[in-house]
Amino acid sequence: MRRPHYAWAICLGGSLSLFTIMGLGINIFAIYQPFIIEQNAFSNVQGSLITTIRSLFSLFAMFTVNQLCARFGLRQVMTGGIVLLSLSCVCFGMANAFPLYCIAAALTGLAYGYGGMVPLSLVIGHWFQERRGFALGLASAGSGISTIFAPALVTRLIEERGVRTAFFVEAGVVLALACLVWLLVRNSPQDLAMEPYRRNGGRNTSGAAPKRLPPEGMNGLLWGLVLAVAFLLGGPGGPGFSHLTVLYSTSGYDSMMVAKILAYLGATLCVGKIICGQVYDALGGWWANFYIFGMYAVGFSLCCLAPLGKEILPFVAMTAFGLGVPISAVPFAVWARDLFGDDGYENAVRTLTVAYALGSLLFGPVPGALADWFGSYVPAYALFALILLGTMLVIQYVYHASGVRRKRAS
Repeated sequence: MRRPHYAWAICLGGSLSLFTIMGLGINIFAIYQPFIIEQNAFSNVQGSLITTIRSLFSLFAMFTVNQLCARFGLRQVMTGGIVLLSLSCVCFGMANAFPLYCIAAALTGLAYGYGGMVPLSLVIGHWFQERRGFALGLASAGSGISTIFAPALVTRLIEERGVRTAFFVEAGVVLALACLVWLLVRNSPQDLAMEPYRRNGGRNTSGAAPKRLPPEGMNGLLWGLVLAVAFLLGGPGGPGFSHLTVLYSTSGYDSMMVAKILAYLGATLCVGKIICGQVYDALGGWWANFYIFGMYAVGFSLCCLAPLGKEILPFVAMTAFGLGVPISAVPFAVWARDLFGDDGYENAVRTLTVAYALGSLLFGPVPGALADWFGSYVPAYALFALILLGTMLVIQYVYHASGVRRKRAS
């Protein structure tokens, strides 16, 4: 019986990295946020600014992550990002004033930039010659796994022991996970005298795989449109996600119900990211874009019904929401290869992710500002739904105008 290719161990290591960075560092912070706002008497804008600071430093990290990965290695940078997250949890636990919360948020942003989707996309690109979409979806599903069980545990820990203790416990868990990622991840197959994964078991029986070239119709204008799409997606994907708990808590749902909603979202995240990878592998970018944008827009539209107070509606909304969340994970890597070819892949992944982070940064205060203005977070979610529909039309225009054939992406 043939042993599984080590690329799948890399996939597991990447999943643990996203489990930690995205799941515990970004997604689960939404549980802490209402408690932080209430206990410190922060305004809604101050609550939004904490996540905005996180996005600012995430953006800085993304400008430097490629250089650091080239100098020190993907394994070292990914693990270092997780260690930074552990340090940020310690700082959150010690914080007793708004500037200290901002410092802790800055460390979380650096952790996301160095341990998040950019290095994961690069390491998957090194280790997988085929089935990249599935591998990316499987690895990025790690963030959803932690979102299944952690919200209830963190909520109970906060209610019984306080916010400070919850952050300190999380810091210890994150540090242990950093050790596991270090043990699993390797920079490239050459480190283990191997070849990238292929369906034939990693043996290259037909010479080097043909290089993917950028489409002939790709030009500067279309590249600018792709960047605009990634930038605008930072609104729904960043503050749109991080304000879910505040949306439902201010709509009358108690803390345990909010934790259940977030846990259910975690389950749909796991399924959604795996399905997304499979859909992009099977259908290619053009058709899969309709799926991912459509699901996400439906999810945001259903979030606008939160003030109705119905118990079933949040779970229906989170079903569509979770199926659409991978829009910032799998599609960027697919667009990079479809539109810029193999030679432009790494630069395109980094640039799209930077544009996305810049969008998250600039849209960061929007939900809080609209909530202070209208007395509800619903207008922000309506705005994000419209953004998703508009950006879907733009990216499909780019696919059409560039001449990318509507075929299965490898």
